[in-house]
Amino acid sequence: MAGPRTRLLIIGNGMAATRLLDELLLRDAGRFAITVIGEESAPGYNRILLSPWLAGEKSNEQVITHDHAWYYRNSIRLYTGDPVVTIDHEAKQATTQSGAVFSWDKLVLATGSRAARLRLPGHEQDGIVAFRTLADAELLQTAAKRGGKAVVIGGGLLGLEAAWGLCRLGMAVTVVHNCDWLMNRQLDQEAGELLAASLQARGISVSVSANSDHFTGDGHVTGLMLADGQHLPCDLAVMALGIVPEVSLAKSMGLNCPRAISVDAWLRTSLTDVFALGECCQIDDELFGMVAPIYQQAKVLAGLLCGVNDPGYCRETLPTRLKVSGIDVFSAGDLSALEGCRTLAWRDAQAGHYRRLWFRRHQLVAAVMFGEVDDGAAYFELIEQGRPIRNPAELLFSAEAA
Repeated sequence: MAGPRTRLLIIGNGMAATRLLDELLLRDAGRFAITVIGEESAPGYNRILLSPWLAGEKSNEQVITHDHAWYYRNSIRLYTGDPVVTIDHEAKQATTQSGAVFSWDKLVLATGSRAARLRLPGHEQDGIVAFRTLADAELLQTAAKRGGKAVVIGGGLLGLEAAWGLCRLGMAVTVVHNCDWLMNRQLDQEAGELLAASLQARGISVSVSANSDHFTGDGHVTGLMLADGQHLPCDLAVMALGIVPEVSLAKSMGLNCPRAISVDAWLRTSLTDVFALGECCQIDDELFGMVAPIYQQAKVLAGLLCGVNDPGYCRETLPTRLKVSGIDVFSAGDLSALEGCRTLAWRDAQAGHYRRLWFRRHQLVAAVMFGEVDDGAAYFELIEQGRPIRNPAELLFSAEAA
């Protein structure tokens, strides 16, 4: 007769947790008695689709990946809207905000991250929000339907996607970015300036090299004052400044958290039977915000929990893509480490296309494309392979030249 199932408690119900559930069910559906506790009220959803959902390009059904019925069908207990506030490792118990107590044999921390916020004077007023969760997106959509002006602080991927969504809903939007060009971590200056011009042609104002000083208003935001004295009137201010790993529970347990929860290549923490994955963890000095490495982590951890000797997590580089109303952008390679590289560029001003490649010792090390990005996947593969390129000039016009 089979013994009792191992009690597996997963704290967090984001994309890392739901992928782990998928991987566990695929390997050994009856091995664990699984309980999932989510801070948010929503069931499992695809955070990547929040921007197109906000823009009206995706439906609720397309965003929700694991509805309540899915958990019921798979005999997984799901508790939402009641976050865990304390964990007793010795007793192997977790207590939620409402006072509910859950016992576990193995614990997985999938607490994700919080939206980074600027603590500027006036930041606690109504109408100043982050863009991180489904609830945030719903709030933005409701606010946008009232019309008016919006300021989005942050010119990275998330900020630009939020700006486009609000623009599609009828708001007059200004993007404020503190660097010299948009997406400065992924694009060179020329591509960033082309991106800004394309957004402006679609009705989104862009202010770069702009430092935010304080918010104006009397209980509800009325504007953003920049350090140079410029005042940007707004009815809604959105902070899209990146993420901060959520490690408060981990720290209370005594786990090592240099920036996030320190785990090894198999997602094991320093405490027995406690694991962490996703945006809340770090492996060596690597933090995580992209889906692909987090899904790899889920596969590795599921194998470990099910007793399979899978290889541990392996660092991988990923390209960057942005698609906003026909604006196609592609970037691959580390644009912060291009000193001493040879670079070649091609432009089609009439069509609005641009691409630039960087080479080191006849190897392709980075690529940026704007407008026409069909060769992106091939360039990324060449960067990963690191094989010599015979004729870099030919490669600039077509990846098939390799």
